[in-house]
Amino acid sequence: MPKIVDRDARRLEIVETYVKLAAAEGFEAVTTRRLASELGVAAGALWHYFKGFDEVLLRAFQLMYERTDARMQAQTKSRRGMDALCALVEQTHPLDRLTSDEAHVVVSFWGRVPFHKDFAQIQSSVEDHWHLTYSRALEQAVEDGELIAETPVQGLTDALLALVTGYQVEHVLRTRISEPARQWGVIQTLLGPWLTPAGAERGRFDERAAAVTG
Repeated sequence: MPKIVDRDARRLEIVETYVKLAAAEGFEAVTTRRLASELGVAAGALWHYFKGFDEVLLRAFQLMYERTDARMQAQTKSRRGMDALCALVEQTHPLDRLTSDEAHVVVSFWGRVPFHKDFAQIQSSVEDHWHLTYSRALEQAVEDGELIAETPVQGLTDALLALVTGYQVEHVLRTRISEPARQWGVIQTLLGPWLTPAGAERGRFDERAAAVTG
C-alpha cells in the first residue's frame, strides 16, 4: 500500500525546520539544499508541499505571529495595566533566546515585503491586533491609577509598537542599542512622564534592566 502522508504535519515540519535553521545560521544560509538536507529529503521533495521559498517564509512568519500571540494572551490572562504591559514587552521584544530567534525570522520576512503586497497586508493585520492589545493594557493602567489621566494612550501605543519593530531589526544587526537593559531603559523613558508612583512601582523598570544585565 502507498504510504499515507499527513500533508499538514509535513508542511509544519518543513516550516519549523526552516525557523530553526534561520535562527541558528541566518536567513541567507538557509537554501533549498540546506533545508532539504536537514530534513533528510531530496531538494525537489520540498516543493510537493510549497510553491517556493517565499511561501515557506510566509508560513514561518504566520507561525511566529501565532505563537507569539498565544504567549501574549496566556501571559496577560490574569494581569492588567502595567503588569500586563510589561508581560507584552517580554513576549514581543528580543529579550531572550526564543524572542531573539523569532526576530531573525520576522526581519527576513520584512525583506520580502517590498515585492509582495500580500506580505505587507499580513504585517498590517498583526500590528492592528497588537495595537488593541497594547492599548488595552495602557487604558487599564490609567484606570488603575498607574498612569495619569492625561496619558496619550494611542500615541504611546504607536510608539511602543514601533519599538518592537525597531528593536527586532537592531537585534538582527547586533547593535548595542538592542541590549535588553537598554530596551527596558527606553521603555522607562517613554512612559516616565506619565507614570504615577504606583505605576513606577508596578513597572519596576530598573529591576528588569538589572535582571537582564546580571
